[in-house]
Amino acid sequence: MSSVPATFVYTRLQRSLAAVYRFHDAFFAPFNDTTPPVTSPLEVSIPSLQWTALRVEADSTYRFSSSTLTEPPPSGVNLPVQVVATLGDYISFDPILLTLPRPLSFPVQPSDFLIPMPLWPAVAFRPAGSETAVRGQIRSATAQPVANLTVEMWTGGAPVPPAGTPFTRSDVNGEFLYRLPLLKGTVGTAVPFSIRLNGGAVAVSPATPSIMFGRTQIILFDRL
Repeated sequence: MSSVPATFVYTRLQRSLAAVYRFHDAFFAPFNDTTPPVTSPLEVSIPSLQWTALRVEADSTYRFSSSTLTEPPPSGVNLPVQVVATLGDYISFDPILLTLPRPLSFPVQPSDFLIPMPLWPAVAFRPAGSETAVRGQIRSATAQPVANLTVEMWTGGAPVPPAGTPFTRSDVNGEFLYRLPLLKGTVGTAVPFSIRLNGGAVAVSPATPSIMFGRTQIILFDRL
């Protein structure tokens, strides 16, 4: 009986997972396993390392992994992560910093790598037809757009927003989009709401307008 020579298989590729991001619309906070992810295409990268995350359509995640067959994986403290929405419909207001390597549990769990992060819908975002939302613009006394103002909105008669009320910011044109995707009511019914700028430090008019359930409304606001 002839012998068969042993076959050796050499490893030519080895990748190590470093971190996984999943982004959620800030107006769905707080986030949990049932919170819908942002499905709009994003470009997620760490410019200082010239490292781009791989988008995985199946679970709407962005994965940083590296070839580690001949060199160790990248590491660093507070590495700035850049997120760019291809369609211009989302923006990140808060810095996203990543420290590598990630702390791992034993045994290793998927949650060791997964990092949920908020993104804010920009004015280019188009809410669903049945969603309640406000597309606003903030102007100065001379009708000039006012940028970089923090905007909070809430229903009810409370003088300050409830804890956990989401915020957005006015852009260079003084415009903002404020979503109320979880607000329930009869479509077309008016509901009073309040608006606050910069935590109440900036006065605004109208401060207590009405909005319609199930509609996206355009409202002009004046900074007083």
